[in-house]
Formats: sequence, structure tokens, C-alpha cells
Amino acid sequence: MTSIAKAVDLTSAAIHWYFPTKDDLFAAALAAMFQEATTRVSTRPESRDDPRAELVGVLEEMHPYKGLFREAYERMTFSAELRETYSDVMGWVDQRLIAAISRRAPEGDIGLLADTAHVLLEGLLVSVREIDRPMADMIDLLIDPLAAAAAARSPRCT
Repeated sequence: MTSIAKAVDLTSAAIHWYFPTKDDLFAAALAAMFQEATTRVSTRPESRDDPRAELVGVLEEMHPYKGLFREAYERMTFSAELRETYSDVMGWVDQRLIAAISRRAPEGDIGLLADTAHVLLEGLLVSVREIDRPMADMIDLLIDPLAAAAAARSPRCT
């Protein structure tokens, strides 16, 4: 906190006034980075009205900071601020993912799809494994089988 205060020419007390703990500061920084990425991606013409393109774009932009998501995931049980920020990020991710799946899956209850997609995507976000495949390929591999599974479970198919 002292190093940050010096870098922005403030006192440590001023930093602590706004961010009582390191986790509070971490949560604010993570939220700001995510907000900036979503704003940049949402203004791209190819992302308009396409939840898959938004999701891929934001995940690609946030990929260099993947370690921060893992750290937030591990620390959120100790910090309400990190838990709230992580929940907000995952809520946005879930919404875009479910919207993308819904475009390919039959209408109806997608609760199981939502839960499955969340678990798989969260694993992608916090994994320490270095993946050299394009994010779009990973997202499509997640969306396509889930949409196919939903179609197979649909009452119209029986």
C-alpha cells in the first residue's frame, strides 16, 4: 500500500481511506480492468448484438491477467469485496455464455446448461495451464456441445 501511495503521490493514509485492505484495492483494480475490457469490446462493430463475440473479446483481453482471476477466486472466501467483484465478473460471463448457447439451443429451461457452462468456463478462467489455442475455439467447443445436449434433451426430440 505504501508503494502504491508513493507511485500516485499520496499518503498511505489516503489510500487506506478508500481501500481499507489490500483485498479492497485488489477488488477495485480487478473491477476496473474488467469494466475497461467490456467497454472496449462492446464498442467494436463485430461485437454488437453478438454475446459470443463479446465473451470471446473480453476473455481475450483479460487473458494476460488470468492469474489475477485465480488469485481472486482463492481469496474471495476471506474478502467480501473480492467475492462481490468476482461474482459480478462471473455474472457478466454467465449472461453472455447463456445468451450465446440460447441462440443455438431449443427454447425452454436452460438451467442445467447454465450451471454446466458456468463450471466449465470458470475452470477456463482460473486454470494455471497455459493454453495456446484461440479463445474463440475454446468458447465454441464449450457452446456447441451444450447446445447439442439441450437439443437432445428437448421434449420436441422425443
